[in-house]
Amino acid sequence: MVREFHRWHSPSLGREMDLLIFGHAGARVLVFPTSQGRFFEWEDRGMMKALGEHLDRGWLQLYCVDSVDAESWYARWKHPRDRARRQVEYEN
Repeated sequence: MVREFHRWHSPSLGREMDLLIFGHAGARVLVFPTSQGRFFEWEDRGMMKALGEHLDRGWLQLYCVDSVDAESWYARWKHPRDRARRQVEYEN
């Protein structure tokens, strides 16, 4: 199974972001982690094994992105306006 790790600078966030890509072809699926999860969560929880045939045959290609939950919704020390702003920066 093809597995690629990428790190890129997000201009919207002003920092580096991590990304895992699984598969070599097929329908592209954007995979978000669960609440306060990370980009490697799907792999850690065995989802790649469950989808292995689909990935190996080129039916699916998964793009597992990181989140900014700790900098937005779960940053309780920040004003709610600032938490929402950070989430919007992530979405842009």
